[in-house]
Amino acid sequence: MTAAQPSDYVPPAHIRVLAVALVRHPRTGAHLMSEFVDQSRGAVFHRPPGGGIEFGETAQGALRREMLEEFATEVEVGERLAVIENLFTFNGAPGHEWVVVHAARLCDDRLLGEGPFPVLDAPTDVGVWRPPGGAGLPTLVPPGVAALLDPGTASLSRGW
Repeated sequence: MTAAQPSDYVPPAHIRVLAVALVRHPRTGAHLMSEFVDQSRGAVFHRPPGGGIEFGETAQGALRREMLEEFATEVEVGERLAVIENLFTFNGAPGHEWVVVHAARLCDDRLLGEGPFPVLDAPTDVGVWRPPGGAGLPTLVPPGVAALLDPGTASLSRGW
């Protein structure tokens, strides 16, 4: 498996509500991220895995569904850590989203290898384990998620 390819995603012309999961690797402290490439800038981004919340669906339910769709894996969803408003431009188009961030834990070990892992419903994207720190890492989105990755954060240090 190679790195992510340029994404053909274009943000919709309406506000989107997403749920994403902060999944910490139990041995390395890395976090599972979806890696994608903005074609218009050639920039690589990392975002916690997840996706749109459907009408009548909870954020927790959306995360369980999205992790099955993206990685064919089940997760145990923990506490809500944040809700982040994100105004951005991707592939030359403006986007606006509200992102509900939850802690989560994998229910099996299939994704604990080195990766990258294919994102099954987004063939240009891959799942990667983002190390806890270091130079040269792709930009983390949405803004505000980086503060939640700090190993000292109480919500995440309780086993999530």
